[in-house]
Amino acid sequence: MRLAITPLHPLLMAEVRGVCLGSDRDPSLLAELEAALDIHAVVALPAQNLTDDEQIAASGLFGDLSFALNPGRARGQNARLRAELYDISNLDENHTILDERDRRRQWRESDKLWHTDRSFINAPTSYSMLSGRIVPPNGGNTEFADMRAAWDDLPAATKIRIENLQAEHSVWHSRALCGGRDFRPDEVAAMPPVAQPLVRVHPRTRRKSLVLASHARRIVGWPDVEGVALLRELTDYAIQPKYTYSYKWSPGDLVIWDNRCTMHRGTNYDDKAYSRDMRRTTVQGPSKYMSQAA
Repeated sequence: MRLAITPLHPLLMAEVRGVCLGSDRDPSLLAELEAALDIHAVVALPAQNLTDDEQIAASGLFGDLSFALNPGRARGQNARLRAELYDISNLDENHTILDERDRRRQWRESDKLWHTDRSFINAPTSYSMLSGRIVPPNGGNTEFADMRAAWDDLPAATKIRIENLQAEHSVWHSRALCGGRDFRPDEVAAMPPVAQPLVRVHPRTRRKSLVLASHARRIVGWPDVEGVALLRELTDYAIQPKYTYSYKWSPGDLVIWDNRCTMHRGTNYDDKAYSRDMRRTTVQGPSKYMSQAA
C-alpha cells in the first residue's frame, strides 16, 4: 500500500496522502484510493490545489461525469462555472458575494439540509468530489453521515418493515423546505420526481445502507402523513453523533464521498461577509480504471 490513510472517525472519513489527483494516473494507485472509499465512504485529500481542468479530468477516471444544471439563476444569467462543475458557493457570475435578493441564495440554503447528491435524478450516481478553492475563516464545514452503520444498527423488525419500500425524491421538495416557492415551469420540468429504494446494496462492497435525503418527500404507496413520519424517524436516527463527522476545510483540500452510502450537508458561516468557493464534480457508473488495475 502506497497511500497513507489516517481514519478520522471510527465509522467513516479518512485523510489520504500520497496521491496527487492533478497528475497521478497510475491505475493501481487509483484503485487503492477507491478501496479506501469502500472502507471509509469519505476521504479527504489535503492541499490538492486542483484547477478546474484537473478536477474534471480526475473525476472522469471514477465514472461518467454528470453535468450541472446550476439552477436558481434568473433568466439570461450566465453560469459562473463550466457545465461539469456544480457551483457550491455564495458567489455570482462576477465572483462577488451574492446580493441578498439573489434567488440563488435560497437555492444554496438547501445545501444545509442532509442530502445525497442527485438522489432526485434517475441515474446511478456514485462519487462526488468537492474542491475547496476559497474557504471562510470560521464555519462552512461539511458534515457526513454513514448510512451503512445506521442500517446495520437498526432493529431486525425495522429492517424487515422498510427493506422493500421506495421513497419519492424531488429537488423541489428540499428547496421548498427552505422557503423556495418561485420555481419556473422550465426548471421543474427539467427535474421531475423519481422513486428510489429506501434501502440499497452497494455494488462494490455489497453492504446495505439507508437511502435518505431532504429530497425524499414521501413513501411510495403510503399515506403522506405516515410516510413523512417514517422518513423523519429514520433521518433523526441516522444523524446521531456516532454516525456523523464534521470536516473543517483548508484551501486546496479535495474531499471525495460515496453517495451510495452517505448523506452530507454544509454548515453555517457568515456568507454575507466571507466568500466560499467550492466546486463539485459528480460521477455515475463504474470507475474507468478498475479493469486495468485488476
